[in-house]
Amino acid sequence: MREGLLSRRYEPHTEMSDTIGPILVWGGSAMELFKITLLFAASIPPALASAQNQTTDKPAPKVLVCNESAGCSHEFIDGHKFKTMTSDGLTVTVSMMAIGKYIRADVTVMNGTTATVDVLPTDFECDESVPKQKKLAYVDAEKIIRSAQNRVALGNALTAMGASMSRQQSTTTTTSIGTVRATDSDGTYTTGTYHGSSVSTTSAPDPAAQARADETIRQRNAAMAALNGQLSHTILKANSISHNQSIRGIVLFERDKKAESVSLSVPVAGVSFEFPFVFLHQ
Repeated sequence: MREGLLSRRYEPHTEMSDTIGPILVWGGSAMELFKITLLFAASIPPALASAQNQTTDKPAPKVLVCNESAGCSHEFIDGHKFKTMTSDGLTVTVSMMAIGKYIRADVTVMNGTTATVDVLPTDFECDESVPKQKKLAYVDAEKIIRSAQNRVALGNALTAMGASMSRQQSTTTTTSIGTVRATDSDGTYTTGTYHGSSVSTTSAPDPAAQARADETIRQRNAAMAALNGQLSHTILKANSISHNQSIRGIVLFERDKKAESVSLSVPVAGVSFEFPFVFLHQ
């Protein structure tokens, strides 16, 4: 029956349906086309059909919220509050603070399991809940470094240009005194004296201004190098940590200056550790 249906030559024509209007059919009738569709569907191997029905969504992680009345501990270090949760052999410690344009999260992950776990900072999420619901964007520290380097380079160029345009002027006065003698054809002569002065001004690069510019550029470059080194060593990077190992670093998020309450989610090995923090505005 399949070969008979497939071997027939179909020409397109239009039939009317009571429910959806005109239907474009390749030959025969709409019912014959429907039969062909069923035959093709029946010929799909069961394994392939099963694979097509499978979803690629990851299972929802186990969510743990840091509730200090339910096993989430805290301590203060240098005026900053650090919260700690432990579950399934994993221990996560978090502190959060607002710094300039960013919210800084200090994160420590300790792996007490026998397996190696991945810590991926780009998967962390920071959500504002008060005064409004808002997701705060993750900030790539490398972009901060590149932006700062560009600003420093521009500032150095302008400083050097200003120093090169700074000129040092000096004024010189020249005085001349002399005697003039004029002799006539009959042997008589006349003598006289003259007295004159001239003023000249010269312009040259200002060495003091150049020295000041060089020092400004040196200090600016040193500050940039310190910032680069600090961020490079303290920013939390993606790492795999094995049994009894830990990793610590900072993660940055864009800051909403009106935010009063935020929560950081740290997913590790199928467990999402959530830490709420309240910011007090002066």
